[in-house]
Amino acid sequence: MLIWGSKGEVADLGAQEQKHCATCEKDRTFKLMLQYKVSHIWYLFKWVSAKQYALACDVCQRGDKLDSKAVEAKHGQPPIPFMSRWSWSFLVALIAGFALLGGVNDNRRNRAVDAYTAAPQQGDVYVADMASLLKAPEAKQMYGLMRVRSVQGKQIEFDVPEVMYSKASGATKDLDRGKTAEAGYFAPSSVVLGQDDIKKLRDQGAIHAVERK
Repeated sequence: MLIWGSKGEVADLGAQEQKHCATCEKDRTFKLMLQYKVSHIWYLFKWVSAKQYALACDVCQRGDKLDSKAVEAKHGQPPIPFMSRWSWSFLVALIAGFALLGGVNDNRRNRAVDAYTAAPQQGDVYVADMASLLKAPEAKQMYGLMRVRSVQGKQIEFDVPEVMYSKASGATKDLDRGKTAEAGYFAPSSVVLGQDDIKKLRDQGAIHAVERK
């Protein structure tokens, strides 16, 4: 669940000058004030989403808004806590790390698919889009597990599943949970594909993964 929100903060940046206050009708000390808003995701990843400087009377707190760029050009960056300003960068790094890991895993899986489909062995299990094999598929995508029953030269005989899914993750979960060992998971009939047929399916992206024990 995504938890997000924001919180307003005020920073006193110190006295700047003495001048007449129109509200108090007296000479007062005016301070440089910064009002800013810190937004967050999960209370951990924060960033400054708004800020406004003002020169305000020390007594009545009335004054004039100031241009942020002009103030920071003169006084430098404000003393906003590091975690309030930059902790969002940790979230970006985390997302980038997961993306990199996903890319590495995809590359490893693709290399395995290329190697295993080029030299199939008995017992190999394919996570494949079965819709590519059917003349009139019931859905656009029908992922299931195909297990190599035998290899005769360039002819490969596959056990085909009784159950199929709209996403590859459904078939992958069956594979991870060892359901292929259950009686009745595969249909009694089989399908025979040539090596060229398997290469074509691979080129079409219909073979998502191959597991070899």
